[in-house]
Amino acid sequence: MIAALKRIGDEGWQQWSVRNWKFITFTVLATGVASAAVYSLACSGRNNANSDNGSSARSSSTSAKKKKMGKTKKSKTASSTVTAASALEEEALAANAGPISAPGLNASMASLDSIASIETTDKITSETNSKSDESKTASADASNDVESHDHLYPEDIESLTSEDRSKLAQDAKALGNKQYNKKKFEEAIELYTQAILLAPNAIFYCNRAAAYSHIENFAKVVEDCTKALELDKKYIKALNRRAAAYESLGHLTDALNDYTVVCVLQGFKVNSSMSAPDRLLKTISSNITQEYAKSRRPKMPSGAFVRGIFALLVAAGECVRNLLRLSFLIPTIAYMDSFRATPSHATLVDNCQDTSESIQALKLVFSAIKEHRWTEAYEHAVKAIVLNDFNNTKMEAIAHNIRGTFFFLIGHIDLSIADLDKALELDPVDVNSIIKRGTLFMERSEVEKTVEMFERAEKLEPTNVDLFYHRGQVRFLTADYQGAVDDYSASIKNESPEESSVYVHIQMAVAKYKLGNYAESEKKFKECKRLFPNSAEVFNYYGEIHMDRQAHTEALKAFNKSIEMDPTSPLPYINKAILYLNWKQDLATAEAECRKALEVDPLCDIAYSQLAQLLCHQHKLDEAIQVYDKAITVTRTDIEVLNVVTYREAARAQKYASMTYPEAVSNISQA
Repeated sequence: MIAALKRIGDEGWQQWSVRNWKFITFTVLATGVASAAVYSLACSGRNNANSDNGSSARSSSTSAKKKKMGKTKKSKTASSTVTAASALEEEALAANAGPISAPGLNASMASLDSIASIETTDKITSETNSKSDESKTASADASNDVESHDHLYPEDIESLTSEDRSKLAQDAKALGNKQYNKKKFEEAIELYTQAILLAPNAIFYCNRAAAYSHIENFAKVVEDCTKALELDKKYIKALNRRAAAYESLGHLTDALNDYTVVCVLQGFKVNSSMSAPDRLLKTISSNITQEYAKSRRPKMPSGAFVRGIFALLVAAGECVRNLLRLSFLIPTIAYMDSFRATPSHATLVDNCQDTSESIQALKLVFSAIKEHRWTEAYEHAVKAIVLNDFNNTKMEAIAHNIRGTFFFLIGHIDLSIADLDKALELDPVDVNSIIKRGTLFMERSEVEKTVEMFERAEKLEPTNVDLFYHRGQVRFLTADYQGAVDDYSASIKNESPEESSVYVHIQMAVAKYKLGNYAESEKKFKECKRLFPNSAEVFNYYGEIHMDRQAHTEALKAFNKSIEMDPTSPLPYINKAILYLNWKQDLATAEAECRKALEVDPLCDIAYSQLAQLLCHQHKLDEAIQVYDKAITVTRTDIEVLNVVTYREAARAQKYASMTYPEAVSNISQA
């Protein structure tokens, strides 16, 4: 089982890496929305801004009089736009030039040869959908024979014809390329500057930017690439080079914007281009999440979570809780209802005759839980331990158990672990605490310890219904569906009437469906309806099965029935939104269903995230970003905030691309 968990994690990460950047940028609402949520919270530091290294002074030394270029080399901004040549031709930088020295850049950037190479012809590569196999038939530039640049300084350039100026500019560029390939970057900069003064050209600016990169004057790289893009808006090499410079300067959002534009202009057809924005997106989102965590106040989750949604995902080798559910394919646990073994902690506390204040507070905890007053229950749990007048170690252990449970729900995993460890120190044989501690090991990817805790629980209580249910969930996650069915069956077999839970029956039906036993799954759902006639959850998950099978009409009936039975649950509304999108591509109705979900549960971050996805899909990016902002305020854990922030930052990058390159929006829609 351990190996399977790790395998599922690795495969999930690989699949995510292939599709996530394109998927996030498209922001299409689909059942794969949860996949992008789950990856490690990388703590990447920002690259320090690099110094000017005196190169600005060297560049400014070229400014003086306008006409005498031998004595004056005034850098002037190009005011006219050059038309890119129709042929798309690029040559890689000579091997002896070496890679760009850009501290902090990820190794993956080395694969972007467009960043490390200069243009050796006068033909601009505007969009890198140019054919790599296109033969480079352009004849060698005559200026390659130029060995001296004395003749490049005419007394009066204004008197020259445009043809002469262009010829001299090409000579200067060719000499600049020679110096560049000899790693004489300052001399190359001077020659590229001469070329620019003679005949401003996007290639000249971009080549000079490449030379500036090698002396780590990244501010000048940005400046020159910006000028190149003013002359040729779709110059891919300039966009890539400027993005790399922005990244070296620590301007990560600007870098992400440029890389996103590259992906859009290429129609998301160049896989190597998508790795850079993916990497930056994770770094930016991680940085934002870490800052947000410093001021984030703990909060109780939405009622839907506490009553019915506790999802475990295995991805990137880490098992985390995540509210962005991949429909029914991610198993759900009714968290507060999933621990139903008797005698329950509530029963033990209720029967306790101790009159201490801590015990009285503890009794109020379970009274509030019974009525779903979660915040009140949490406050009483904290009070019980603060009072600390326990005369019974069993009761004290229960107090730490329940406070640890609430710490888990509000996202304080470290505090939850501490409380459950204390509970087990006080009562080492409490199976409830052992199982909960096992799930917390899963939070930290300590899979072996999770298995050990379950084995420990089984030795103590081999017929414990909670053990079988939670172990079944882990097996479901590892795609061991038959093992999950066996555990669910054992849980049902050993439960007493008061221990019966609708969720274990639902999960068993879903596991059978995953095994391909459709008839058995249908039979089990019918049994669920009979055993739990008032359960809206049965119809909600039954609808998800139909939706997965593309039995859309039946799915809609089931979701409507679930809403009829419990109009306060946001889940069937969200499922209807997904259904209308996949079935009829009805964005308006899907959006309306998400808004209904938020009406019944304003704290449901699933609904906010789904709504934002729909708005992105309709290119309502400003509103989508606002909805993501709201989603962040109602999430509880860092990993959940990270997930939402990732989508928001991707939406912002898409907005930038759409505003700056509106003609490229069709590439996003059609890719």
